[in-house]
Amino acid sequence: MSRRRLERLLNLTMCLMATSRFLTVSEIGDMVEGYEPGRDGDEHEAFRRMFERDKQYLRDLGIPLETGADSYGDEVGYRIRRDDYALPEIRLTPDEAAALALATRLWSTASLAAPAASALRKLAAGGAATSPGLGPGPRGADPGAPAGAPGPAELFGLDGLEPRVDAAEAAFEPCLAAVRERRAVRFPYRKPGDAEPAERLVEPWGVLSWRGRWYLAGHDRRRGAPRVFRLSRVTGPVRPVGPAGAVAVPAGVDLRAMVTKSSSSVPDRVRTATLAVRVGAGHALRRRGRPVAAPDPAGAPAESGTPPAAGEAAGVWPGVGADMDVLRIGFADVERMARWVAGYGADVVALDPPDVRAEVVRRLRAAADGAAASAASPPAAGAAGTTDSASGGAPAPAAGGGDGGRRRADGPAPVRTTGRAPGEAPSDDRLSRLLALVPWLRARPGVSVDAAAEAFGITARQLRDDLDLLFICGLPGGAPGDLIDISYEGGQITVVDPQTLDRPLRLTVDEATALVVAARALADLPGLAGRAALERAVERIEAAIGSRPAERVGVQLDPPNEVLTVLQRALRERRRVHLRYLVWSRDELTERDVDPMRLLSMDGHWYLEGWCHRAEAVRMFRLDSIVGGAAGVRVLDERAAPPPDAAVRDLSAGVFAPGPGDLLAVVDLSAAARWAADHYPVESTAELPGGGLRMTLYATGTAWLRRLLLGLGGDARVVGPPTLVTEIHDAAAKALTAYDAPSS
Repeated sequence: MSRRRLERLLNLTMCLMATSRFLTVSEIGDMVEGYEPGRDGDEHEAFRRMFERDKQYLRDLGIPLETGADSYGDEVGYRIRRDDYALPEIRLTPDEAAALALATRLWSTASLAAPAASALRKLAAGGAATSPGLGPGPRGADPGAPAGAPGPAELFGLDGLEPRVDAAEAAFEPCLAAVRERRAVRFPYRKPGDAEPAERLVEPWGVLSWRGRWYLAGHDRRRGAPRVFRLSRVTGPVRPVGPAGAVAVPAGVDLRAMVTKSSSSVPDRVRTATLAVRVGAGHALRRRGRPVAAPDPAGAPAESGTPPAAGEAAGVWPGVGADMDVLRIGFADVERMARWVAGYGADVVALDPPDVRAEVVRRLRAAADGAAASAASPPAAGAAGTTDSASGGAPAPAAGGGDGGRRRADGPAPVRTTGRAPGEAPSDDRLSRLLALVPWLRARPGVSVDAAAEAFGITARQLRDDLDLLFICGLPGGAPGDLIDISYEGGQITVVDPQTLDRPLRLTVDEATALVVAARALADLPGLAGRAALERAVERIEAAIGSRPAERVGVQLDPPNEVLTVLQRALRERRRVHLRYLVWSRDELTERDVDPMRLLSMDGHWYLEGWCHRAEAVRMFRLDSIVGGAAGVRVLDERAAPPPDAAVRDLSAGVFAPGPGDLLAVVDLSAAARWAADHYPVESTAELPGGGLRMTLYATGTAWLRRLLLGLGGDARVVGPPTLVTEIHDAAAKALTAYDAPSS
């Protein structure tokens, strides 16, 4: 937004707040600096269009422009009632303020993090508290706090524990808006396995984050029944249908129960599969299965309770090598079980039942045939994904086709330029910031430039630009006594006369929702020492805004478990831990000593981030990959001491970050396998005929990608690189030899 328009909008806001009567459009044009109403038709029409745009912008910002006419005139006018504009006084105790600051850390997406931070600033501008959490700083740091003072996390027993929730789905914001407005929506939705998306017409009841995914719950008009929709499966724009307020949410709707029921199923029958697993491989299967002894070749039953020695079953079951163990594992779905087994290639052989064995063979043969077809018809040279000399040899995106295969160049990833100085915030929310800045400064006379800049998440240069703009804004007339008066000497700021901006603007619906929903989610975490303070703070905010946003928007965090409890204690006591950890991507069981740095929840999973002495680097460990649960964690006597230069990762782009040497793979998925692009971090996707999808992704090593592609069988075809095509073909052919099933 231009500086000239910002100045005009500020002047318009203060003018309409200063009047007790309705001002007509013509009066506003004459009074507010920045408008040029003109006298002829064209100039005056241009002014009116400008005013209409400004009026709508203020309303979108949450500023309550009242429309009406005075008794002595018929022309419609405008004003802003100060009681409607100003945030009601909300008295928060220091622990309540700290609890809210802690809650805002939940959001890792700007669409929720920004309004939550804005809500905190408004509370602080209203004088709610200057305790830890509502002082300056996006992370709750207060420059006035004494050195070494505990922050919000330490005050509430969550030191080192960082639950995070993302909302990156394109359908999230329009669905959230529809829930708020109680308006029906129409969108294309693709169920797993469907070749084409189907249009849905839904009366939205609420949105909920569960296990790292967002869901919309509501009434499907065309099916005449309640339904739950995973937002990542919405394939096109979400369009509002009908008027706002038309959707009536039935009493007693339980969003969590609806989503949990739709995402969980109890199998009608659990069967048992018998597998041969190579020694040192198939660790995930071993965690779920149980070893069995080989049957007596003469027909005598095996002795129960005695696990076989490695290779004991060789020669008894066909396909079982001398270096294999036999396991039994429960399953309910033949295709899922076969996909899991086939992914391990020659390291796992399905022995029984016959339908699982046959499905594994089918998948392996399809994977081998698909790789042979790709090798026989490689992509044309120069297609997307091949080396681009103009880009210094870096791979071009393979969105529409290409062979992939170019490994990521060494060095840092390219930086997107924004035209802003490093650390500067975007200008989109600058008017909202300015309206909060004046009362915030007024409540803190003599605050330093650096402290104020830190509180609003901007640079000192941006803050000085804001002050320069405020100096020339004020009430109609433009005389010295009509302008905002701010003293700015020696790096300290004091508001002498705020004019009409002495109170912050009310919380917008987005701000209240982001803050209250985060607080409600955090309050559900077991072990939160300050739950009562958090609940009191939420009650005060809900009373002030007159609504309960968390009733229709919710977050279900993955609850802490025994492993998390042990690691949190080690983190609090600054002690090293020993982990028995399964590296799923390599199917490797490892022993590691780790100096914990933090615990965080991302995408529905808890992670430990710390200095790994085995790797001599900062690493992240998914807690459900620690073998043996809490028994797989041993708290050592050694003090945790990560190197001084060890730093936690920036996870704004997700847990997985491609690195030097990573392979760029291009894979075509059938409609039934589109879920893979939603489950794994991909660089790009492109639609294919018949509901298929081409995904391009980076892979650190090929072991996990090989397991994925072998398991998908004919539902996935490797486009490139040629080395991966060959690897998949050879792995599938080798696995088929155990079944005496030839491949191409």
